[in-house]
Amino acid sequence: MKSQDLILACFYVFLAFYAGTNVFSPVRFDREKIEIDVTGAEIHVQGLYHYQNRLPLPVTFSLGLPFPVDTAHPAPASYSVTEIASDGSSIREILTRKYHGDVVFRLFFWPRREKWIRVDYLQQAALPNGRYILLTTRKWDRPLERGEYVLRLGDPSELAGSNYSLRKSLDGAVMRYSFEKENFLPSEDWVFSWRAAAPLIASRRDPR
Repeated sequence: MKSQDLILACFYVFLAFYAGTNVFSPVRFDREKIEIDVTGAEIHVQGLYHYQNRLPLPVTFSLGLPFPVDTAHPAPASYSVTEIASDGSSIREILTRKYHGDVVFRLFFWPRREKWIRVDYLQQAALPNGRYILLTTRKWDRPLERGEYVLRLGDPSELAGSNYSLRKSLDGAVMRYSFEKENFLPSEDWVFSWRAAAPLIASRRDPR
């Protein structure tokens, strides 16, 4: 009888361990689309992240929000995490909490289901540069199937530098810079900077 109780207790401990930690989680992070808008000294980041549970069992999974914080870029004053549908509509807001100074949240997955998660945050920039953290992808031990990254600079700013090669296009009245990657295992974060655009000077021909 005692042996049966011990086995049952071990089973419940294993079940709690399985449901409450990421050790045995089959959840995979395979796609992301990041859009960054710079207006004045404010950086607005909106990220879409795709996760899927490959097991025929429900799982829970803990995730953190890594913000690129330094003396010129304080921690965002506002941020949100939302589960969204494939058409982009909001399903529900996901509660976050502080854990040992980090912002964390937990996702629940039904068997063999997937989720799109949207993360929004606003960050002040005392210097005209920013960083988006990509290196956390390496913790998943597998490359992203696809990553899309967009930077929009409001008038009168223009790109000063980027450690990833960017395509330039005009998105309405806003300049758009972007890059895409497949089978992407980043070796560095995305670091970018901007500057005030040089004013256009009208030229006049000498009437003589």
